[in-house]
Amino acid sequence: NQDDPQIGELDDEKPNQDDPYMSMKDVSQQSSLSTNTLIFSGICAMCIMASGGLILGVGPFIERLIADGYFEDRCDPGESGCSEQYDAISVIFNGGFQMMTWGSCIAGILLNVWGPRVNATLGLTILTVGCFILSMARTEDGPYVFMMGYGFIGIGGNFNWISSFHYVNLFPKNAIPVAIAIFSGVFNVSGLVFILLNIPGLTIKKFFTGYTLLGLFLTMLVAIVTPNLPLSPDKQYKLSVPSLRHVNCAAFKDLLKPEIIAAVTEKRWIWFSILFSWTTMAGVVIGGLVNNLISSKTDDEHTIHIFNDYVYPALGSSTFIFTPFVGKLINQSGFHIPMLLLVIITQMTIVLCWAPTVESQYVMLICFNLIQAFAYTMQFAYIQLTYPANFYGPLIAAIIAAQGLVGLIAWPGLSPNPFGPTAFTPVLLILLIPSFVLYYAPYQQYPHDKEQLGPRKMKRLDDSSDSLEASSMHL
Repeated sequence: NQDDPQIGELDDEKPNQDDPYMSMKDVSQQSSLSTNTLIFSGICAMCIMASGGLILGVGPFIERLIADGYFEDRCDPGESGCSEQYDAISVIFNGGFQMMTWGSCIAGILLNVWGPRVNATLGLTILTVGCFILSMARTEDGPYVFMMGYGFIGIGGNFNWISSFHYVNLFPKNAIPVAIAIFSGVFNVSGLVFILLNIPGLTIKKFFTGYTLLGLFLTMLVAIVTPNLPLSPDKQYKLSVPSLRHVNCAAFKDLLKPEIIAAVTEKRWIWFSILFSWTTMAGVVIGGLVNNLISSKTDDEHTIHIFNDYVYPALGSSTFIFTPFVGKLINQSGFHIPMLLLVIITQMTIVLCWAPTVESQYVMLICFNLIQAFAYTMQFAYIQLTYPANFYGPLIAAIIAAQGLVGLIAWPGLSPNPFGPTAFTPVLLILLIPSFVLYYAPYQQYPHDKEQLGPRKMKRLDDSSDSLEASSMHL
């Protein structure tokens, strides 16, 4: 229908001033919107406590491991916080993130089969097991046991987070793109939770014992409140009785449909996958290097402590500040400009790692934060707004699988650092030099934006809303 409104045109719509019941309708709609906003806020709060983004709080986590004496056998007698100790611990984050990536791929497929209630409940069960492993792990077990526990938190948290995306459909159609961006930011906000590890007297064992209990509570809560099927834009949330009647094992067949194969072999998809996978992999590697990087800039233990325990999680996990603006930029200009900015910001982040001062690392963390904001907002929006609804599940699985394959460079390739604990230059060059090829991705995307989206317009709202209605089952 050529008369359908586009997202960029919705602001021009005006209510019918001749309708005598318009004020009553407005009151009803505002009341419904307030209720839906409250529900959405509650889901966001729950996902902050239990999404895969928890593992982004790696700074306070590593510092608490060192303060508690884990892996100090890597240092000389009487020494703590040496580069060898940090290097051994870096495996926990890099390997855990890789586990989370592949787990998220499976989560997207299974969500399509049995719906959000089962998927979220399973995810929080896995998260709880991960917390229990960390509460019991010892240095003698080696870093890979810690990595497994950390990875389980990432996997389980992302099962829950991905299964909760359908709550964006609580909002009016023109607000859904921004709701997607906000909910994408929730992932990084979770990284702030581990700042609690800075509380005096709180050890790794005590913290994760308590989080195991919290995980059990959230598992039961999600099993009760999450619907069996995802919400659609025209359906209000209400509690429902758990059921398995909707389970659809035939959904696995969607992965091999000819049109799906054609989509993932299309040039613009291939280049978007390469762009997303390389930039997020660079973010993972840099995230694992941060603690060693700051130690190379200063010998002041107090400065290092403040940076790792507070500055790193605060600046590195404040993506939620930027994701709404990324969503609006996509809404106005399409994807080629956000793609271009993502490449530039990634290169700036890498270059800033070489800067000699502590203050320069503050700027680096802001750029590091912007990598996450642009990459993960585009990950969901690109598929939701430029492909048909029935492509969503398979394409989410495909993009995460690509991320996992490229992520092998981060772990086990570059973690522990094969060039030595303080040899940052070879690692950074490996990230930087190939990144110049990524400038072809926005160039490849521009004709599609121009043809399909129009000048500074997004795709038609009816297409995007239809996609979002089905996407919650296909995340």
